[in-house]
Amino acid sequence: MTNEDIMTLIAQETGIAPEKLHPEATLTTLDISSIDLVSVLFEIEDRYGVEIQPEDIPPDSTLQQLIDRIAASAKA
Repeated sequence: MTNEDIMTLIAQETGIAPEKLHPEATLTTLDISSIDLVSVLFEIEDRYGVEIQPEDIPPDSTLQQLIDRIAASAKA
């Protein structure tokens, strides 16, 4: 699982064009709703076996923070 894999998955699940997804962008500025976030996290769990609770990801998180959280959970 690479950062690009995760960014691609986020693009697919949220419908946001991949070129708009930058590591420093926040979930809020990208208008990623809580429903979209849940969809992303379920897909991450299905594909990679990494379970993260949506309430653990604040709306002001950046994509990089989300990716780092996923990577840290994958290693745990």
